[in-house]
Amino acid sequence: MFIRMRNSSKRHFSSIVLVILALAVTLGCARISEMIKKESGNAPASSPSSPSTDGPGKSTRGEGENTLVKKTNYYISDCYNRYSNRIVESHNRYASWIKDVEQGPTGKERIVYGLYDVTGDGSDCEKALESAKGLEPSMPELDAASDAYLVALKQAIAAIRDIYPYYEQEDYKDDGFAKGKAAHSGLMEAFRDFKTANTAFASQVDRLEDEVAEKEFERLTDDGRTSEAVVVETGIKAKKIKNLLQQKEFEKITADELNPLIEEFGETVERLKTENSKPSANLYTSACDEFTKASKEMMRRIRDGKKFTDIERRQIAMGAGWMVEGSPAKVIKAYNDMIQRRSMARF
Repeated sequence: MFIRMRNSSKRHFSSIVLVILALAVTLGCARISEMIKKESGNAPASSPSSPSTDGPGKSTRGEGENTLVKKTNYYISDCYNRYSNRIVESHNRYASWIKDVEQGPTGKERIVYGLYDVTGDGSDCEKALESAKGLEPSMPELDAASDAYLVALKQAIAAIRDIYPYYEQEDYKDDGFAKGKAAHSGLMEAFRDFKTANTAFASQVDRLEDEVAEKEFERLTDDGRTSEAVVVETGIKAKKIKNLLQQKEFEKITADELNPLIEEFGETVERLKTENSKPSANLYTSACDEFTKASKEMMRRIRDGKKFTDIERRQIAMGAGWMVEGSPAKVIKAYNDMIQRRSMARF
C-alpha cells in the first residue's frame, strides 16, 4: 500500500504503516533465499551446510525438493528481492515532499527530494522468471502473477528513469516545474499499477516461501539435525508476527493477539541458544533478542493505548520509523536485521 497524503492524520498514519509493511514480504523472502543459497546446489561443496556434506545415515533433500528450492530462488532472490523494495522506496521519497500526491508538484514546495533511481532494467528478472517457469512443479497462479509483475515493473522503471535526472539535476529550477507537473500523472499511474502487481506477486511468493520453509524444517527434524531445524523454526515463528502486522491495520491489532506469538518466538529462541552454543551463533541470537524486544515494545504500546506523537508520526512518514519505540517500522527493521545476521552466522 502506498502513502497517500491526506489531511486526516489517522487515515494518513494508517497508510504510512501499510506502506512500511509492504516491505515485509520482501524481507521474509530474504530469509528463505539465504537458506536456499546455503543448502542448494549453489553452495560450495566444502560448505558445512551443503547437502553433499551430510554424514552417513543423513538423508539429503530429494530431487523434487531441490527443484522446488531452485524454482523458489529464481522468483525470490533473482527477481522479487532485486526490485520491489526499491520501487516502493522511490515512490515513498517522491510522495514525502509533495503536499498532495494526487495533485502533484505545484512548484511552491520548500524542499524537493525528487525520487530514487532503480538499478537494472528488469531484464534479469525476466530471465529468472522464464527459468522458474521451466521447472516443476507447475504453478499457473504464481506464473500469472509474475507476468503481471514484470510488466508493471518495467513500466515503473521506465517512468522513474524518465523523471529521475530532471530532479537529480534540479532542472525544475529552469522550467518552473513544467516537466515535473506533466510527468506526475504517468508516474503515479505506474506506481499504482506496480503496487497492485507487487501485492499479488508477493502474496504468491510468500506462500511458496512458507511451503519451502516448512519442508526444510520437517526434513531437518526427521534427519535428527535439531540444531539446524530450530534455526529454521525461528524464522517461521518470527514471520507469524510479521504476518499479523501485514494482514491487519495497526490500529486493529490487539495485545492479546500479539503476545502469544511473541512468547512462542521467545521460547524458540531460548531453545536455539541451548542447541547452538557456539560463539559464532551469538550474532544471530542477539538479533533474535532485538526482534523480541521491538515486538514487546509494540505490544505494550498497543496494550497501553499509547498514541504516536506528531513528531513520531513525522519520523514514520519520512522513513525513520525504526527510531520510534513501539512502531511497526522498528519491528520490521529488527526482523530484517535478524535475517541479515543469520546469513553471517555459523551454527
